[in-house]
Amino acid sequence: MTSRQELFMMLDRVNKSYNLELDLNHSSIYGGWQLTNKEGSTIIKHRVPIREMLSFLDGMSKAKEML
Repeated sequence: MTSRQELFMMLDRVNKSYNLELDLNHSSIYGGWQLTNKEGSTIIKHRVPIREMLSFLDGMSKAKEML
């Protein structure tokens, strides 16, 4: 499984557990992956490398499990 597949799998898990519609977009020119709402009008997490975004989403997922 590639990191990109892991990223979208983790995003799906977060969206389902929080009942949200977050989205990811990538731009290598601007510095990596960005987490936004579905429309892209609100930035949740500014652009970061893929591993950092995976960690961020994993943290969101695990925080929900702890509640």
